Amino acid sequence: MEPIIVKRSNHNVSRKNISSAAVKVLYRLKDEGYTAYLAGGGVRDLLLQRNPKDFDVATDATPDQIKKMFRNCRLVGRRFRLAHILFRGEVIETSTFRAPVPEDESAYCENTYATGDTGMVMRDNIFGTPEQDALRRDFTINALFYNIADFSVIDYAGGLEDLEKKVIRVIGDPDKRFAEDPVRMIRAARFAGTLGFEIERTAYDSICHNKDLLAHAAPSRMYEEVQKLFFCGHAKEVFQWLEKPDLLHPMFHDFSHWIDEDRSRHTWVIHTLEQMDRWRKAELRVHPALLFALIFGEYHEYLIERNLAAGQSPHDAVRDAVHGHLKGICDNVRIPKTVIYKISDIMGNQERFHKTKGRRPQRFTQNRNFLDAFLYFKFSSKAHNRNLELLDFWSDLRKGKQKQPTGLQKKNTPDTANQ
Repeated sequence: MEPIIVKRSNHNVSRKNISSAAVKVLYRLKDEGYTAYLAGGGVRDLLLQRNPKDFDVATDATPDQIKKMFRNCRLVGRRFRLAHILFRGEVIETSTFRAPVPEDESAYCENTYATGDTGMVMRDNIFGTPEQDALRRDFTINALFYNIADFSVIDYAGGLEDLEKKVIRVIGDPDKRFAEDPVRMIRAARFAGTLGFEIERTAYDSICHNKDLLAHAAPSRMYEEVQKLFFCGHAKEVFQWLEKPDLLHPMFHDFSHWIDEDRSRHTWVIHTLEQMDRWRKAELRVHPALLFALIFGEYHEYLIERNLAAGQSPHDAVRDAVHGHLKGICDNVRIPKTVIYKISDIMGNQERFHKTKGRRPQRFTQNRNFLDAFLYFKFSSKAHNRNLELLDFWSDLRKGKQKQPTGLQKKNTPDTANQ
């Protein structure tokens, strides 16, 4: 297949908008005689005049050759062997062009290519050409290359046309591609929500009847992808795309059913996502524990109240509600234990905001976990229009303090972050 090649004079991708680290990697590979392309989402975002979150490189150099070339390189991954080239504050992920899936199963080898019972790819280390690599990628808009040798944009899959049409289109048969990697379904939702694109009808229908395949995705990878969904700056729009094909049920089974029982509970989630987007636009980094504490907050409050009504102590009611729920979803989304403990601490500390006598308030503000708990208290008070006098008390108590929160990291103070 002859690619569409767009010369430098006919596109808007410029080296000045590419990180200096990525440019160094591209030139080093080129100078050593290898083909070196900026690949995937970085090219897509530059063409859309967006700021890429990261820059990935694709090359015909093998992982071992890349490692020999860069002293600051480490090889990672078993399913896909990748080179991570480390710079101060940045990692340039560099992959070798991949070949098509072999049709002859006798060519499968444990260290090159292997699939599971559902068709999900477990190993994929068969190297190929740039064209083969482009056609192995998930969506056409992610299969674009920028060639550092002549500054051209290369399109093997029709990605440029789909960028114009604002369409998320799967490369190849959607049923097969989603079976190979079920996480692609929630990536489609993320790209649609983030970019304001539509998911092409065949791909959308495939997501609707293949959503249960998410149960086979690696839980640790799902945890990373879920954070991307809600930290992308367009969490509300992404959530709507998760709801349309009903992707929430295989991801968060009990929680999604609880929302379905009473759609008014949906309001809390939407307010949370709107808050996440405000924080993102303010360039605040949100700790995963604060993210999950807020998203599941109303559900956890419901579980805590149920446990209290059953006669549990406040401590046990919080622990059993939070740990029971979050450990239950770890088969699908593996939330780390440290994050679960921190969420439990945020919820357990809510009762302390009702104790305003004596020295207790002052001691509480000096607790290292106070600010995360306060952000939750402030959000929930405004969301439910409750405890507003208490909120004023604690806000006044905090005036003049500039202690850095653990949940949000930037110059901005938490007082201005939750408006």
